Amino acid sequence: MIMKNYTKYLILFFALVAVGCSNFDDMNKNPYALYETNAESFVQPILYNTEKTISSKNYDVLSEIMQYTISNNTEATATLAYNYVINENHSRVLWGLYNQFGNAQYMLKIARTEENPAMIGVALVLRSFIAQVLTDTYGNVPYSQAGLIALQGNEFDYTTPYDEQKSIYADLMRSLEEANACFNKAKELKDSKVLSEINFNPICDFMFNGDVDKWQRFGNSLYLRLLMRSSLKAIEENNGIISLGEEYGDIHVAAKINELYDSYLSGDGIYPVMRGLMDSARVKFNSKDSALYTSFQSVTSGSWGAERACLTLTDLMLISYNAKDEENSIFDPRFFRIFNKAKGGPTQLTREDMAIYFSSNGPGRYAYGEAIGGDDSMPKTHIGDMKMDATYALLNFDELLFIFAEAGARGYIPMSQKAYKDLYLEANLQSILQWQVGWESAEDYYTAASPEVINFINYLDNEFDDDKAIEIILRQKYVATLWVGVESWADYRRTGYPILKTNGPAAQNKQILPTRLRYPATEAFQNAKWYEEAVNGWLNGDNDMLTDMWWASTQESQAIRRLGRQ
Repeated sequence: MIMKNYTKYLILFFALVAVGCSNFDDMNKNPYALYETNAESFVQPILYNTEKTISSKNYDVLSEIMQYTISNNTEATATLAYNYVINENHSRVLWGLYNQFGNAQYMLKIARTEENPAMIGVALVLRSFIAQVLTDTYGNVPYSQAGLIALQGNEFDYTTPYDEQKSIYADLMRSLEEANACFNKAKELKDSKVLSEINFNPICDFMFNGDVDKWQRFGNSLYLRLLMRSSLKAIEENNGIISLGEEYGDIHVAAKINELYDSYLSGDGIYPVMRGLMDSARVKFNSKDSALYTSFQSVTSGSWGAERACLTLTDLMLISYNAKDEENSIFDPRFFRIFNKAKGGPTQLTREDMAIYFSSNGPGRYAYGEAIGGDDSMPKTHIGDMKMDATYALLNFDELLFIFAEAGARGYIPMSQKAYKDLYLEANLQSILQWQVGWESAEDYYTAASPEVINFINYLDNEFDDDKAIEIILRQKYVATLWVGVESWADYRRTGYPILKTNGPAAQNKQILPTRLRYPATEAFQNAKWYEEAVNGWLNGDNDMLTDMWWASTQESQAIRRLGRQ
């Protein structure tokens, strides 16, 4: 059921007052009614609440599923998501993004009423991003008729049909084509002096400060993500063709990726995309402002510290690391921006065995069992705490480089082996530098010229094997997309990489890494007709975590994922 309670929209409007984007003349108006405001006023509340919702599950569900972390919480009530025990309290959280999806729908309606092409584009990008996370989390979801309560006047229909993921993806691409056209129209109107300004109030947008050009680049970069996500399935079932409807016709995913790559090379072009770290889409938070708290503000240090690095990640990042001889070590500098200590635990153990593991290995040991000393041996660069980070990502610049590198390795973009290898190495460097943002004043933080960074990039250069290029590219993209929404989980389901062990002694879900989260239990009685149709349709009668997404149901992906159970 989509936004059962009409008053959920109040969250948005209280936030609008907080950021001061609109003037409300009469504060004694009916608190349960919606009032008109301008489209730009929606941007910051949607951004903040969307990323706050997503990051809350990056911490204790998605990071465990994808073997970035394991839980060392030994309480009997602890949910061990790394064993694929994902209860209703966890699985329903991302469904809450429908609140912001509805706000984006309403914003789009206002922007169209205002005949403001720039704000139409921003609304389409926001709506598309939220819908992408929803469908990539649950599969077939309400979409075409969802989020429309505020547009229905006095007649409300609280039940909403589920759309097939394939059709959702086609409409998301169509929406992003429209957004790009709207941004171009806005720029043309400014160039022709019809409009004096197309940027909007920075106080309504803490991410891009109202910079419409950056919103266009974000939208087209999101388009690139969707094209790569659907490419293997589109090629397998329809020679790479996806129909976007009458206005935009059929597209070939590889050809469209080429167009976006051409725009990347030119820095502008038909589909301008992100050019560097300054264009990364990162939502801002502030531990000193209650209106901008992260979702972890009230999480105790004990609960926060119970999430430990998983050996899958430490094996990949701490290549030959010794804290007492860091100069001669090779390691991924990002590790110590994410974790405080070089230690980790194996995935898919029982709670009891995990407690024994940490008790016997001690707090100062990591994947290889080497003693590396206690906290005093940690270099000053070991910052590590993401609990109160200043920004969390919707989409980083390095993701584009990883996608273009993969597209080159797959032959979607004509380029030499050196060209896509260079893109891959640059993607890793940009990811390292992205983690630095917000910590530039930290003593001894790594830079592109730091020996540790140079050593690591040289290691990646030397170990690159063209016969395994796609696996290698996606393995490092997995590191780079930690805490970037559902991206690493989506890449794993799409490709099978990185190959993850899923047959540990305590692994449930038939030893299959969850392919989706279950629909929330409330749908079964609040949206019963359409819920039953979805469950009895594409899910074959069971609201499970075993059914593949449309874009993941390829022979290639399924074969590679099976390797984790062998």
